[in-house]
Amino acid sequence: MLFAEVAPLQYTMVSPAAQLIGRSFPGVGSNIAWMTIIFGLVGGAATPILGKLSDLYGKRNMLLAVGVSFLIGSVICATTGDWTLFLIGRAFQAVAIAAATVAYGLIRDLIPRRYVPLAIGLVSTGLGVSGVGGIMLSGVLTDTAGWSYKALFWFLVIYTLVTLPLLFLVCPETKFRARQKLDPMGALLLAGGVGFALLYVSNGANVGWTNTLYLAYLILGIVLMAGFIALERRVSQPIIDMRLLFSPNVSTVLFVAFFAAIVVGIQAFSIPYMVSTPGHDALVAMTQQGAGAKLKGLGVQPNQIPVKVLGDVGYGLGFTLLGLAFHVQVWGSSVSMVSGAASGQLSGKIGARKPLLIGMLTFALTSGVYAAAHHGALTLALVGIVFGVGFGAFYATTPNLLVEASPPEQQGITAGMLGVSNSIGTAVGTAIAAAFQAAHPVRLVVLGQTVFAGTPDPKTGVTKRAGVFTDAAYTQIFIACAVAGTIALVGTYFMRAGRTASTGGLGYLSNSEPAKETAPA
Repeated sequence: MLFAEVAPLQYTMVSPAAQLIGRSFPGVGSNIAWMTIIFGLVGGAATPILGKLSDLYGKRNMLLAVGVSFLIGSVICATTGDWTLFLIGRAFQAVAIAAATVAYGLIRDLIPRRYVPLAIGLVSTGLGVSGVGGIMLSGVLTDTAGWSYKALFWFLVIYTLVTLPLLFLVCPETKFRARQKLDPMGALLLAGGVGFALLYVSNGANVGWTNTLYLAYLILGIVLMAGFIALERRVSQPIIDMRLLFSPNVSTVLFVAFFAAIVVGIQAFSIPYMVSTPGHDALVAMTQQGAGAKLKGLGVQPNQIPVKVLGDVGYGLGFTLLGLAFHVQVWGSSVSMVSGAASGQLSGKIGARKPLLIGMLTFALTSGVYAAAHHGALTLALVGIVFGVGFGAFYATTPNLLVEASPPEQQGITAGMLGVSNSIGTAVGTAIAAAFQAAHPVRLVVLGQTVFAGTPDPKTGVTKRAGVFTDAAYTQIFIACAVAGTIALVGTYFMRAGRTASTGGLGYLSNSEPAKETAPA
């Protein structure tokens, strides 16, 4: 299902371009992380609601609605030069996070059950379009073609205009519907609770974790979520059955997914940022050129201007997007594509827990290796290949575990809660990375002045926020990443679910599912 790839495709194309996009918005500095944070924040709040709406009104219908929103957001990002409008466009795009969530239910409803675990594995990790093609295409558009980052979003516009009509014409709508109405108060409480909690964890690093306003956001988010749980226990037609949500087979999967998503969020943001950062000599040369432009006419050659770098940037490789794709990321992404399919297939034979256990082991180990050694393209590529095994296993097995744990009429909302765990975890991971970055800026001593290393504001010529960060920042980032991976590993080890072969949902049928369609051949 090519349309289900729209969210991971934008992720592999846009996230590695953080450095490039940041240069187009001078003064943003470490706040460039908001281009990823806003995607997780809005997507996390919208996904469970869209999942529930897919249970009520049809999964293909919701995919079409998601596609229209993504198209609008892509057009905004491709045409604006304003940072606020750019983030608004990213918010419209964020709704596409629900695409894969809704697709899981569509697969369960339409595909013969013996193929469901494999099909979910393929959708979860991509058919190669996002995992491999997206990274290479991102580099070709911005480096080889010489276009700006806006070319990435114009491609996403074209991709959506091609796949959305195909979805409408080729994919049938599922006949299954939850026989209830949407609880509007429950939907509001759930979306608000997730949104305010994400707002706190996403921006706490920049404003301070004890900032009064943002603490109020966190408290409000917790209160709204508590209100949601209390309400859903009382209403006759809840958005999600609380007994199902808190059952070990569901809650343990969501717990593991949250910490695994922290690992994904940290690595997806940090590694592209690291290797796109110029090394010591390149940073000095760039600074000399900038200072030389200010002294033009005074007979001072740029290479004669003394520049002192305060902070180790030995990790910096100065890669363009194409260099990042070819030297580092494409190898791990290729492995994750194979790993996802293999993990889905294994889930149907030995259960989803063992592939997930292997995946979480690779998450913990690779994070630890990154903390100890994150210099050099070869090291990053080799460790990334191992990480790709875990990435594919994680995104293939967790949806399969929830398919086994939920009835068909609750599939959309249950998968939506997985989307919430993934979105919050990714946002937390990105926030952790941004927090350590902000605490370890690189400063430059130029012409007797100490300034941040970064892109200066074109209006004032002053670099207000650091855009380059010390080696110590990334060491600490990956230590935190290893801790999150270890917690996910321990949670998976004690997981009771997934110890028998996945059946594509055959083990959890409800009375509302037509008998002739309960177990397709």
